[in-house]
Amino acid sequence: MLLQRLTIPSGMRSSLSSLSRRASSAFTRCSYSTEPNKVSDPLRILFCGSDVFSCYSLKALHAEHKADPGLIKSIDVMVRPGKAVGRGYKEIRQVPIQSLAEELSLPIHIRDTFTGWSLPHSPDGEPINLIVAVSFGLFVPPRILNQAKYGGLNVHPSLLPDLRGPAPLHHALLNRLSHTGVSLQTLSPQTFDAGTVIAQTPLPGIPIPPACTVSQLHDLLAPLGAEMLVSSLRKGLHVPPLTPVIDNDISINPPVEKQKYTHAPKITKSDQRWSILRHSAADAALRARVCGAGSLWTSVYLPLPVPSQSNKGSSETKKGSKQDQEEKQHEFELPLCYPHPLEESAKGSPKRIILEDVSEISHSSDDAGLEQRYRAYQRLVQAMNSGRSGSKEQFGLDPISLLQSHSETPPDPLFWLLRLGEDDYVHVETTAANGEKVTERRPRVGWALCTRLGMDGEKEEDKGAVTFVIPEHGDKFGLLRVGKIKVEGKGAKPARQVIKELAVKAG
Repeated sequence: MLLQRLTIPSGMRSSLSSLSRRASSAFTRCSYSTEPNKVSDPLRILFCGSDVFSCYSLKALHAEHKADPGLIKSIDVMVRPGKAVGRGYKEIRQVPIQSLAEELSLPIHIRDTFTGWSLPHSPDGEPINLIVAVSFGLFVPPRILNQAKYGGLNVHPSLLPDLRGPAPLHHALLNRLSHTGVSLQTLSPQTFDAGTVIAQTPLPGIPIPPACTVSQLHDLLAPLGAEMLVSSLRKGLHVPPLTPVIDNDISINPPVEKQKYTHAPKITKSDQRWSILRHSAADAALRARVCGAGSLWTSVYLPLPVPSQSNKGSSETKKGSKQDQEEKQHEFELPLCYPHPLEESAKGSPKRIILEDVSEISHSSDDAGLEQRYRAYQRLVQAMNSGRSGSKEQFGLDPISLLQSHSETPPDPLFWLLRLGEDDYVHVETTAANGEKVTERRPRVGWALCTRLGMDGEKEEDKGAVTFVIPEHGDKFGLLRVGKIKVEGKGAKPARQVIKELAVKAG
């Protein structure tokens, strides 16, 4: 049952348990008005919610209703209609708050709009006098708020006015904040998250654990928000005149993190997109952990076929000494036959690929093998990403060669080059058929360097994995491990198998 699942398990990790204890301690020092407790009428609450975060608050309100019916006399629950899911969209999946309300035997109102609807009366026939909205997703209009004597309240998992918006947990992690918290605000009749903050976690807030996931941060803040809501009702903080504990105004200077207040918009598929030109290895791993449940997506342009190389000079090569053959140089031919990096592949639109099991891996500065091989390709990739193409002289590069050991017979190349589509466009000057210069808008393409180095002989799950080598500041680079890749329309396969099909062999 959902009511049982909301109970925090006793076997949580020690680190998270320690943080929870510290968070609870921080909550006891929550910023409240110092005025004496105000007297409230018995509350007849309309609770508007949807997800598991809101379930914590409803469960806490129901427990207080049972313990002190003089404070909370009744609770009605408003939920939005379930969504059609599954094959053929034949299954209707209801929101978690509805399941909990059914378990608690609370009156349920299923609505997806407030238009043409008024507040219901409580089971005893008296009017609703307080609206509580937690992760509801619908704006409560002034007409509805004015029907409730005490207006409305909202539990928001952030230190308002920072991270106002529907996804504060995700953006707290994406912005690498060191602390966060919970705020209790009134429902504004004008817009979301612009009400009077009547209670808030005191600064600097609650520490965010290292490598924290959205689920872990949710489990840390949800019970604190529920406790803050009930404690505030006990103190009568909802009774006018209201006393704000902070100025919920984005125009003021932020007291936390020494940065401007940021908005926390809804997470979309675009937040899961990986850009080789904009995201470091750490950025990509963070996005995978926060937005994509360990996965990212990007698009790949298939390479054009490479013209066959001339056999000229092959006889001279055979005449070389045995020592020369043992110290044979594996030469990498510059991809002068490949299309301009800003042009689409001859095979049409790019294919979308999903990178699964994504994580950042560390590398030591004394890893000479990786350093040497990476430096050999770095200038080439930078030149290709700059949009330069044509002759070897235009690249300003000499042919690249890597020493191949006589005993080394790898089944796969050491490196692959992959053309990834970006989510922005550039203007390219071209010559039309009549000889006139024209400017065309084309999608930007970035070359990515992929390797199997560091994977062989490691863990079993690493045997099919690959590593993307991502240029960063100066001569530094980061490593992004990818375990599996799923090509659009196909199932997931070991990353190395897919890369061999989609990429340019580079050595």
